[in-house]
Amino acid sequence: MAESQSTDILIVGGGPAGLAAAEAAARYGARTVVLERQKEIGYPVHTSGGTWISDMLALGVPPHLYHPIHHITFLSPQNSARFSYPDPVCAVLDVRGLYQHSAERAIRQGASIQLAAPVEGPIMEDGRVVGVRAKNALNESIEWRAAVTLDCSGFSSTLATRVGLHGGYKRYGYGAEWDLVAPNYPDDELYLIMGSQVAPAGYAWAFPRGKGRVRLGVGVIRPDVDEDARQYLHTFTERLPQLAPVFTGASAVEYHTGLFPSEGAMPHFVMDGLMTAGDSAGQGSTLVGEGIRFAMYAGQMAGETAATAVKKGDTSAKGLRDFERAWKARFGRNLDVALLINHRIAAYSDQQWDDSLNLLKRLTPAQAAEAVRGDFSARLLFGILRRNPVLLRTGSRAFVQSILERAGINQPLSDSAALPETP
Repeated sequence: MAESQSTDILIVGGGPAGLAAAEAAARYGARTVVLERQKEIGYPVHTSGGTWISDMLALGVPPHLYHPIHHITFLSPQNSARFSYPDPVCAVLDVRGLYQHSAERAIRQGASIQLAAPVEGPIMEDGRVVGVRAKNALNESIEWRAAVTLDCSGFSSTLATRVGLHGGYKRYGYGAEWDLVAPNYPDDELYLIMGSQVAPAGYAWAFPRGKGRVRLGVGVIRPDVDEDARQYLHTFTERLPQLAPVFTGASAVEYHTGLFPSEGAMPHFVMDGLMTAGDSAGQGSTLVGEGIRFAMYAGQMAGETAATAVKKGDTSAKGLRDFERAWKARFGRNLDVALLINHRIAAYSDQQWDDSLNLLKRLTPAQAAEAVRGDFSARLLFGILRRNPVLLRTGSRAFVQSILERAGINQPLSDSAALPETP
């Protein structure tokens, strides 16, 4: 008979969502346990770690865990756009360092982390999730029971898919990446590279993370294309010879692969006794496949909601639904717009990418950063239209109108002169 353990809040997955949830729940006084299937936190790395400094400050991430970027260059087959930031706004994370730092924070608040503890499935009673069946580090069977279980297992959605909260991801980003020692790569230059030659239905990236290290990767969207990102990565400098000089003498010390949900957020994140947060709930930006900051915010919100529900004695779906409402109010519109744009640009031809960079070059550095970050405010969207009135006169007009509607902006489009002034 399997050993049985109990806790208030049980978290499946020791990634950014799970660890943030553990810290928040433990801070609110709930007994909290994290089950992580790997033997160490932060391994293996599945993400490039691009992020935004304002979010890292808001989330309390120490500056030594991210490398600020001063220049961002966009490359298409026959075009380029470069933006400079004397005061950096974006950064590249020390992903493993961030995860371990997050684990330390959770432990100091009182959470317990169990490593080498793969979860085999949920325990259901009367339609309610009451815990999980798992293994421990000795490969012994164990049942964990909890008032609230959080699925923070990432793309696999270990629990959510098995209890029918959603059916698994059919559309997803598939990426491959080298972490290189690159002596000739400029430490303050980030590249985003589009086009069929380097990344059909996706993009390639070069993200410096300081001290001569750079992450070079390629991501494509399945099933939009059936290409293998690994093959494009292994022939990258042949496909883009203009960047070959900065990779002269470079060699990889790590090789990463990863999957990222590209369908948008799940309709629901909770059911009786269960919450799901981060990639397992599709709570990332599909615009550029960015998930870490959203997972950390989601984890904080989910952990606080779960601990509050335990204190109130109501861990039903109704008692947990504050998390859904708060998440959608804060991030829903921007992520809906990001998905709308993602579906469109995933089908771009090389000529369309070249034309898009002409539009991008008309933006200020601040506007370009806000667009990539996915801050689709009225100020940004109308600012883009004023700098690119051609968008109101071409086949893009209907698409622009749909973006405004998704962003909750009820503004009929006529011409640039009729656009409202924004600060």
